[in-house]
Amino acid sequence: MRVLYLNPFSQEVSGPDESLRTLLAALIPRGIEAHVVLPAPGPQVPRYQALGVEIHFAPLALLRRDLSLRTALYPGRLIRSAAAVRSIGRRIGAELVHTNMEVLLEGGLAALALGVPHVLHYRGNTLDSPRWIFDALTAVWTHGADHIYCISEATAGVFRRRDRAQKVEVLYNPVDVQAFQTAPRSESLRATLGAGPGQFLIGTVGRIHPRKDLETFIRAAARVGAEVPEARFVIVGSAEASVERAYLERLRGLVRTLGLDERLTFAGARRDIPAVMRALDLFVLSSRHEGFGRVVAEAMAAARPIVVTDEGALPELVSSGRYGLCARPADADDFSRQILRLLADRGAAANLGLAAAAAAARFDAQTVAARVETVYRRLIDQGSRVTRTDVPSARAP
Repeated sequence: MRVLYLNPFSQEVSGPDESLRTLLAALIPRGIEAHVVLPAPGPQVPRYQALGVEIHFAPLALLRRDLSLRTALYPGRLIRSAAAVRSIGRRIGAELVHTNMEVLLEGGLAALALGVPHVLHYRGNTLDSPRWIFDALTAVWTHGADHIYCISEATAGVFRRRDRAQKVEVLYNPVDVQAFQTAPRSESLRATLGAGPGQFLIGTVGRIHPRKDLETFIRAAARVGAEVPEARFVIVGSAEASVERAYLERLRGLVRTLGLDERLTFAGARRDIPAVMRALDLFVLSSRHEGFGRVVAEAMAAARPIVVTDEGALPELVSSGRYGLCARPADADDFSRQILRLLADRGAAANLGLAAAAAAARFDAQTVAARVETVYRRLIDQGSRVTRTDVPSARAP
């Protein structure tokens, strides 16, 4: 089965890339011939190729919400991109097109031109505002896809609130659960992350981006450090875009202001995330409006006690306290209270981690891949695509 995947970028650290690569690592042994289209070369290219993926490049047209000239030229760029994708699909004999993120609309157009099914992966956050824009976009997304994967119940709500969920299936992002369960705990790695012998290491992992609300993590770290002097903190992630680099400088300034220079480490991006998760004693994610929170699933698989924001998909992943504790959004005091609660009862924290590890089975890459393959085969076996005007969920509201 030959599948053409569209991905909007190839960054050093990218949740959509990580999830797609993990999925392909499980699908390719099942007989999927994977072709990935990217807008330009990037650090993910050799990682895809190591799996046996063939890489193609095309001038993909990303949806934007700003009012720039680039946005005004979007319709023309979309037409050119769809033509380029159609050309690639025709050349390789694609049997299905899978768009890995909703910011690309050309997948649906190219699939229609090729006469093959189109699968859309909705990976957006849970903040569907402005409402009128999302009213229009959900109509476009459902009209252009034969099947839509949403990465959580929370993101599926974007479609359900508009009565457009007929094609939607909730599919959690895949994780190599075994890799996180079996990664060794390394004292040398803990030292690199800023923790010495006997010190408790509390960390967060992800892009250095304002939406991750790392100020709340840092302010909570200052409060926890005042109560537990042996606690150490680490932020694992990189800043690539200009807005991210500026944000990183703000965070470094906040660390200096709070006197955390000797207690908090900026570790940069790392590729050994299973080992990083095992090196932590407690994982925290203070992010806002997450559509899934891949790092939370990874921390669960590594049996880490977890504290997450009570917003977006995060409470869904930890079952609102069953597999991890929740704290109010942007509330450093509440985050510090939940962290201190786990530090005060290490037995309860360990039990929480074990419960999380058991629950992480639902993210297992092999299980997710089997579900995806079933949908692919069903869509391909259906033959010619359903006429758009015959699809109830494609009708205007």
